[in-house]
Amino acid sequence: MNGCKIVGLGLLGAVLAGCQSAKVNEEPQAVVVGYGADLFTVGELLYETDFSDHDENWVLQISENPNSDVPAEVKFEDGMMDLYMPALGCTAWLKKKFEGPIAITYQVKCPTERIDNDLIMARDINNFWHASDPRDFDAVLTETATHYTGDFLTYHEMNAYYASTGGGAHIGNKTTRFRRYPRWENGKDIPHLSLNDQDENPEHLIHPGEWHTVQLVAFDGMAQYIQDGKVIYEIQYGDTVMSESRDTGEPVATAVKYTREAYPPYTSGYFGFRMVRTHHQYKNLKIYRLDPK
Repeated sequence: MNGCKIVGLGLLGAVLAGCQSAKVNEEPQAVVVGYGADLFTVGELLYETDFSDHDENWVLQISENPNSDVPAEVKFEDGMMDLYMPALGCTAWLKKKFEGPIAITYQVKCPTERIDNDLIMARDINNFWHASDPRDFDAVLTETATHYTGDFLTYHEMNAYYASTGGGAHIGNKTTRFRRYPRWENGKDIPHLSLNDQDENPEHLIHPGEWHTVQLVAFDGMAQYIQDGKVIYEIQYGDTVMSESRDTGEPVATAVKYTREAYPPYTSGYFGFRMVRTHHQYKNLKIYRLDPK
């Protein structure tokens, strides 16, 4: 990890140090909206943290940037994971495999600040969930040095659900997306589900310096991306959705039927926060089991 400063820790490896998870004070609850209203209720709380468990339960993969002398900074304090990545890409993985239907909720804030006359922007909020490696299920965590490096492109061959919220017109990123990975196979682009009709919707862009609540759902092939209680994207079997291909170099969108046969559900995997060239603070992460109605 080039130029990365980890505050309060003695290791600069991918696995960071700490202790058992603890309860947090604020408790944003999982909501049941959209497709979920007909499918499930919120069940057992499986995991929550104030990030004091960062040694036991968290892995950070941070990309190298030889062209920057601005160090990354990682802090765990005040019940938060604070990731300052002014010139780097980073994925923070929770080292717990979750099976079956789950809802993941957390709060995130994207501060803006000036470092050496450069404004650190609220660039985007990104998430992977029910993620695994098609070659070796757990390799998203164990291949930190050889395959998964923190560089965004290294994750394109995973099996996973992915969603992102853009930071706004001020940085030229108004993309708010949902994807079903993999995007690549053997290093080449392949068609994959890609929903982008909420791009440029001001209701869903980041409000810098304010806390947002994110919820991610996986329920037997039904997936949802919810922000501040509002459904941004959701898919379930039978829907007509968009598939993206880049065979010609430019993205080409095609309407396809979302079926179990063509797109088997991801029923287990890992959760990760994803960011690049920005500053994020995370708190109140909770993961719930979803019980079928």
